[in-house]
Amino acid sequence: MSNVILYIAASFDGYIARKDGSIDWLTAFDSEDEDYDYTELVERLGTVIMGGKTYRQVLTFGDDWPYADLTSYIVTRHVQPEDPERRIKFYDGDLTALVAQIRAESDKDIWLIGGAELNAAFVNLNLIDEYIVSVIPVMIGDGIPLFPPTTAQSRVELINMKRYPNSIVQLHYKHVRE
Repeated sequence: MSNVILYIAASFDGYIARKDGSIDWLTAFDSEDEDYDYTELVERLGTVIMGGKTYRQVLTFGDDWPYADLTSYIVTRHVQPEDPERRIKFYDGDLTALVAQIRAESDKDIWLIGGAELNAAFVNLNLIDEYIVSVIPVMIGDGIPLFPPTTAQSRVELINMKRYPNSIVQLHYKHVRE
C-alpha cells in the first residue's frame, strides 16, 4: 500500500513560509551538490496533493509545472477545470476518500506538499504515514507555521536523521498509529 508522505522544509522556528507565502529565506540553502533526498523521494511517488495557496505559489516559480510526471491534486474550494496536459486535477471533497481513491489506482506513494491548513487536516484525519522535515537553520520570526494550532495531537517515531554540512537537519518520522 502506498504511503502519504509530508516532505517539507521548515525554518528553525517552525515556519514553512512568510505570511505572504514567500520562501525567499530558503534560497540561501540551495545546493547544486545536495538534493536532500528529493530524487529518492520522487522515485517513490505517483501523486502529489497540495492546497490551493501552495498551488498558486508554485505557479509563480516559472512556466514549467515541476510535477508534470506525477498526477497532481489541488485541494481547493475554487475548483477549476482539469489540466490534462500537466496532469492537474482540482478537488473539493472528503480527503479520506481522495487518499483511498489514489491508493486504489496506484501503489506508488503520495506526496503531501501542504500548506499548513492541509497539513493539519491530514494530521487530524490520521492520513500521514511519514514525515520528512528539513529544519533550515534560520529563524524568520513570523509566518505560516508547519502545523497550525488546530492540529490534533499525534505521535511519531524517528526512523532516520541526517545532518548536512550547511547545518540543515532532516528528520524522518513515521506516524505511530495507536
